[in-house]
Amino acid sequence: MWTGAVTTVNIVIAALSAILGIVKGVEAWRHEKELTLKLAASVLLFAAVIFLLATPWVYRAVGALVHSPNISALIVPAATLVCVAHAHVMTQLWHPERRAPAALRRTAMIWAPVYAGAIILMVVLYVTADLGPATPLRFAAAYAHVPQIVLFHLVYFTALITTIVECVRQCRSMSLPGRPDFVASLGRSIGYFVIALVLDLVNVAISTTAMIGAAMGNHRLAGIADLAWSATIASCLAATYGLGRMMVPARLEEHRDGRALRALWKSLMPPGDSRELILAPRTWRSGWETRVTVRRRVTEVRDLQDHLSPWWSVEPGLAVERLTKDLSGPSGEPAGGDQVNGNPQAWDAVAAKAAATLLYAAQLRDKNAPVPLQERLEELPGLDVPIPDERPHLVRVARHMTHPVVLQAVALATRHAGSAMPV
Repeated sequence: MWTGAVTTVNIVIAALSAILGIVKGVEAWRHEKELTLKLAASVLLFAAVIFLLATPWVYRAVGALVHSPNISALIVPAATLVCVAHAHVMTQLWHPERRAPAALRRTAMIWAPVYAGAIILMVVLYVTADLGPATPLRFAAAYAHVPQIVLFHLVYFTALITTIVECVRQCRSMSLPGRPDFVASLGRSIGYFVIALVLDLVNVAISTTAMIGAAMGNHRLAGIADLAWSATIASCLAATYGLGRMMVPARLEEHRDGRALRALWKSLMPPGDSRELILAPRTWRSGWETRVTVRRRVTEVRDLQDHLSPWWSVEPGLAVERLTKDLSGPSGEPAGGDQVNGNPQAWDAVAAKAAATLLYAAQLRDKNAPVPLQERLEELPGLDVPIPDERPHLVRVARHMTHPVVLQAVALATRHAGSAMPV
C-alpha cells in the first residue's frame, strides 16, 4: 500500500514538474534574458527526474536497463545537489552586491568545487561498492553494512547540510533594490523555500537514523527508511507552494498592467480608429506570454506619446497643480478616487500631470489645433524615469486617466485655450 501511494505521488509530481519546467524553459529561451527564470525551469526538470527515478518500478526498470540495480540511488542524490546548487545561485541573484558577474564568479569558484567534488566522490564510492539487488526507498538502510555506501551518504549528507545552511543564510538577508513591497511579498514565498530546505534536512536525519539502526541490527529503526522519502515529498510541496505564491501574483499583476496599458493606448488613439496594438501577439501563446505582451504594450504607448509631442502643453500640468492645492485633503492628496477595473489607485502627482497632458494633447490632435509656442511643453512629466520604472509609471498614468482631478484639469486647459483664442 505504501509503495503504491509513493508511486502515485511521485508520478504526479514528476509529470507536473516536467510540464512546468518545459513551459518555463520555452518561455525563458524564446523571450526572456533573466537567469532566474532559466534556473527555475532547470530546477523543475531536475525535480521531475528525481521523483521519476525514485518511483519504485522506475527505479528497478532503470537499474535493469543499465545493469546496475541501484543506479537511481546515485542519480537522485546527485540531482538533488544540482537542485540545491540552482537554489544557491538564485539566492545570490537576490542580493544587489552579489549579483554582479565578478561576484558570481567568486561565489562559483568557492562553491562549485563543493558540489562537483561531492558528486565525483559519490560516483567513485558507488562504483567501488559491492552491491546486490535493487532496494528503492531503502537503499541507505539496506546497504548500511557496506563501508563505501556509508561514506557515500556521509559525503552526500555533509554537502547537503553545508549548502542548505548557506542557502538559508542567504535567504534571510535577501534584498532587491527599489522594490521594498516586492521584497516583503517575496520574503513570504522564500519562507516556504526555507521550509523545503529544512525538510530536506529531516530526510537526512531519518535516513541517518535508519542507517544506524540497520548497522546495529535494529530492524525497527531500519524500517523508518521509508519515511525519509515522505520528507522529500513534503519538501517538494513546500517549494512548489512557495513558487506558486511568487509566480501567480506576478502573473496576475502582469495581466492587470496589460489591461491598463491597453486602455491608455486606446484612450489616446484618434476617434474611430479601430486598430489593435501593432505589436500585439496574435498566437495561442498570448495567454502565457504576459510579460512579453506587457513589454510590447509599453513600447506602443511610448511611441504614441512621442507622436503626441507636438501637442504637449504646460496648461494641463499647471491645472493639476492648482487643483491639487485647492482640493487636497488631510493627507495632502486630492479628494476623489481613481477607479480602473474597480481597483483604487493612490495619487501620483507626476502620473496625474502626464495623464492630463496626454489627454489634452489627444484632444488638440483630433481638432488639429496647434499649441501656442509659449505654452509648448518640452518634456512630458515622468519621461525621465529609469528604464526599470517605466512600466510602473505608465501603468500609474493609465490609472489616472479617469481621476476627477485629471479630467477637471483637462477641462480647465480646454477653457483656457478657448478664452485665449482671438475673436
